Amino acid sequence: MVNHEFGAELRRRRVHAEISLTDLARRLNFSKGYLSKIENGRQHPTEQLARLADAELGANGELAALVHRARPRRTNDASVEMVHASRRDVLAFGSALFLPLGVSDADAETAGEDPQTRLYYRDQFEQLRKRGQQSAPGLVLRTVGVEYCTLLELAYATPRAPTRAVFEILAARYAEYAGWMAQEAGDNQSALAWTRQSATLATSAGDQVLAAYALVREAELAMSAQDPARTISLARQAQQREGADTRVRALAAHREAQGHAMLNQSRECLAALDRAESLLSPAVPDGPGGSPLGSTTVADLNLAVSGWCTFDLGRPRQAAELLERALARTAPTARRARAMYGARLALAYEATSDLDRMCEVASQVIAIAQPIGSATARTELRRLTKAMARRHNYRPARQLHVEISAALFGFPVS
Repeated sequence: MVNHEFGAELRRRRVHAEISLTDLARRLNFSKGYLSKIENGRQHPTEQLARLADAELGANGELAALVHRARPRRTNDASVEMVHASRRDVLAFGSALFLPLGVSDADAETAGEDPQTRLYYRDQFEQLRKRGQQSAPGLVLRTVGVEYCTLLELAYATPRAPTRAVFEILAARYAEYAGWMAQEAGDNQSALAWTRQSATLATSAGDQVLAAYALVREAELAMSAQDPARTISLARQAQQREGADTRVRALAAHREAQGHAMLNQSRECLAALDRAESLLSPAVPDGPGGSPLGSTTVADLNLAVSGWCTFDLGRPRQAAELLERALARTAPTARRARAMYGARLALAYEATSDLDRMCEVASQVIAIAQPIGSATARTELRRLTKAMARRHNYRPARQLHVEISAALFGFPVS
């Protein structure tokens, strides 16, 4: 259905700003004829055009909201209640996904009391995080799941409560990471189950920092599901949760900023980004179980997230500058991070009509994203193919469209 309300409001704001149709078309990198059809209600506006026009005319989300996709109503609100689980419930969760390991209670108790066992699982977790940056998520998930089940066996075999809590926290970290790998594999339902299991274990072990971080991860899943209101609500819960440390609050502020950006709420987005920057420490602190929480592969996380948000706020030129700087400081081995932010960088260059750079960046993303199976990068590449529909007269863009389509369907790309 053509959105007549958007066209009328676009014209009203353009005339009020004393901008000609020709000038607005030039600023937005769209044709005058296309904008004329939109203003006259004969063409449905794309979400990208709405964001760009909103930013150009200073509408602070009101113009973009007219074409924001309708979201399914939820019967429950965004509040999350942390509950304690019995040993049977916790073990059943892992057993439903993996074969029982059959570790004897005696062996589990002996291993649980050995300090080297804890060091091994901390080191193993770090290795899995590094592997997850360069491997398909399904290859990592299997190992994560098996180690998770083993950690639970160790936790419930030890007679000492402090030792049990140590293994529960380690299991919670594995569960949280399994949620991230499931999300990257494109299975958000499993990702949510793993994330909530992490919160349950963290709460059971008395670790409020990790329980708060689970809300950050839920906010990220809501963002992936294109639900900005829930993204913001969960991110605010994480920031307000008792026990959340400064890093968790900073990461939660990033998710809140991204939620506001999706709604083109510029002031609220920038305020959240400023809050995150003030909270982030240059030195990434250790998290529960020893490993830092959140991304550790992007050297300037606030810069990268700012670039991500700025694109959604309809400022692609500024977004491209920020993302270029962030990626320049990101190691080549951080393939998953480079694929995610690189795909958005290609979108920014398309919006600024820098098609040569768009093709160059997108080709790099395809080469990175295809072997690691990044669902986040694939989502951004799908958006790029839709945006490129108006570039059919540019031959390199047509070829790139073919390559992206092949990559999305899992075919090899030459």
